[in-house]
Amino acid sequence: MTGNVQAFSTEEFRGRVRNVKANMEKQGLDVLLIHSPENIYYLTGHQTSGYFAYQVLVVTQEHEDPTLLLRYLERGNVDEYSWLDDAETWREGDNVIDRTAEVVNSLHDGPGNLGLEKRCWFLTALAAEQIVAGLGRFTVKDASYLVDRIRVAKSPAEIGYIREAGAIAEIEQRASQATINPGITEATVAAAVLNAGVGAGCEYTGLPHHIMSGYRYNVCHANWGPKLIERGELVFTELYGCRERYHATQMRTVLLGEPADKLREAVDLVIASQDAQLAAMKAGASSVEIDALVRAPIRKIRPDYFNRSGYSTGIGFPPRTAEWDVLDFNEQEDWELKEGMVFHMLALAEGFGISETVVVTETGIERLTPSNPRELILK
Repeated sequence: MTGNVQAFSTEEFRGRVRNVKANMEKQGLDVLLIHSPENIYYLTGHQTSGYFAYQVLVVTQEHEDPTLLLRYLERGNVDEYSWLDDAETWREGDNVIDRTAEVVNSLHDGPGNLGLEKRCWFLTALAAEQIVAGLGRFTVKDASYLVDRIRVAKSPAEIGYIREAGAIAEIEQRASQATINPGITEATVAAAVLNAGVGAGCEYTGLPHHIMSGYRYNVCHANWGPKLIERGELVFTELYGCRERYHATQMRTVLLGEPADKLREAVDLVIASQDAQLAAMKAGASSVEIDALVRAPIRKIRPDYFNRSGYSTGIGFPPRTAEWDVLDFNEQEDWELKEGMVFHMLALAEGFGISETVVVTETGIERLTPSNPRELILK
């Protein structure tokens, strides 16, 4: 059986489950409870905007297929999106932790090691305490990021969706640039972006589009508002495309006027440093060395440049679009780039920002946001 609009083949989903089980075995886990909506989606295809209600995926070594426990009202989403034939449910008034224990007990007999995603935002402290108490025969281990680390290397089908999302992000950027003019509001720009994006097939995004004009550049992740855009201002946009929950992001900057020499110099430095960074990205490269290609030059004009210069991106449900907590380009953590990893790479200084979504290939990278010019847009 397949879902009506299943995003991937059943065999691809089964392969993901096998990879998770292999990693469970390495960590000595008999049972894994998954509460992250991104990881539930990755392994089952099940998705819902109602993930505010308790849901958990149970993976065991004894059973080939995982078992999903979710709210009864959400059951139709399994038939719509998932390769699973069935799901366990709870109804209003049920004790969801008791139902979780019932499902686990039906799948695994005896003691063992149970993994919990302790860093998951959707596993509350109270729920975790109750699960540990209710399944006291298990030794509970932290299995945070077990699935997430598998997700960072994307399959060709996943990259295809991110490529579609990248095309949408670029359409949105062109719509924003055509709309930005003195005397209109940021909200008017947002309306044009949303109209263009949804028209191009964009789903609801894990973060709202960020549209910042003038002084609001310094309001990090500012959402659009009623502020009027004025002559002489920079307008910075960070826009998202989303297809089958996979995200791509692109940043661009518009100036309503002529740039001062200081801004021109910053623009040239930011673009050149990121060009060098993108050219150096390849399988086997060091993340710290790649990060330094942007960080070191920008710190010459922005000494407090502490933010990341890139991060892993992929499946996203609000409030995020990415896997930045798993792979992050910074000056402290060093890890190796591998083929199939997808990143949002960014660079910012003096009110100017630019970014691309890229995938690591055999020979370097492919820009998944390839079309829009890498420049300061003047109007």
